[in-house]
Amino acid sequence: MFLFWPLIALSVTLVSGLGRMKTNDLRAVNFAAEITGRKLLGRVIKETEEESEDACQLQCVDESRCLSYNFGPAEDGKRFKCQLSDSDRFAAVDNFSQDDEFSYRGIQSSCETSGSICGEKGICIPNYQDGSARCKCKGGFRGPTCVLCDMNTDGGGWTVFQRRLDGSVDFFLGWEPYKYGFGNPDSEFWLGNDNLHHLTDSDDVMLRVDLEDFEGNITYAEYTTFKVADEADKYRLLIGGYSGTAGDSMLEKQPLSGMQFSTKDNENDKNPNDHCALRFKGAWWYNRCHNSNLNGIYHGGAYTSYADGVCWEGFKGLYYSLKRTEMKLRPRIMKK
Repeated sequence: MFLFWPLIALSVTLVSGLGRMKTNDLRAVNFAAEITGRKLLGRVIKETEEESEDACQLQCVDESRCLSYNFGPAEDGKRFKCQLSDSDRFAAVDNFSQDDEFSYRGIQSSCETSGSICGEKGICIPNYQDGSARCKCKGGFRGPTCVLCDMNTDGGGWTVFQRRLDGSVDFFLGWEPYKYGFGNPDSEFWLGNDNLHHLTDSDDVMLRVDLEDFEGNITYAEYTTFKVADEADKYRLLIGGYSGTAGDSMLEKQPLSGMQFSTKDNENDKNPNDHCALRFKGAWWYNRCHNSNLNGIYHGGAYTSYADGVCWEGFKGLYYSLKRTEMKLRPRIMKK
């Protein structure tokens, strides 16, 4: 909804008759969608009674400090309360409360339009001057999108983008979940292919894969090159420079470098006779299929079906589903 002094375009009506406003008083405002049954408490800078929500929006546009408003019935039952706030539901998230008689509407910001850019472990703080946003991260999370950081392994500085731990999250999902990310940062998750592209959109990012079996054996693989293309190129993978103790299950036999990402509903593998994501119940940079399948089914140890578990051939083979996996990134220059 785009508002503009002195002519204001609203979702339902067109309000005019405000020609007395001077040109230098104009303020362009783009309002976000209405949220019913909610109101923002504690930050009211002005309260009036109006005949319509249109009039309330005009009050917000006219008040330079207004970032949002609550709208609900007045005591007389004929007019409406218009409560202007100098904050919003992002910056004052703890004050965003339930109230069935009210509705809330904020000025459009990048926090509204960009979705959950901070994930579950951060609070999006909009900058209304330049249209940007920043994330205020909760404890243990860092970076522009509040990703999980490993500050202990091999000197720290790793951004964790995949974790398998207990089988609590379903990884046999389609293209959209893998694009945006899913799961729980406290247990199992995939950060999202869009995020992977942005995190690796340079030539100086390396990958580490940490693996553990159910007998307590721990191993790792590192790759000095790791880069993920954008969605237009199906998140094509560039990877190289293996070292470690796990065995190279990303470049040997079925090399993943140059492969596009495949899910059960978006096949991009190199096998003309099989659909690797469907057959092996995962989502991965499949070649003619794979020697690693870390987004496969969490079988919990040895299993009899072929290669559809959380497997890494160089470590435990293709009939063993690992207990724990973590895939993580950091700048290559941090490698000692």
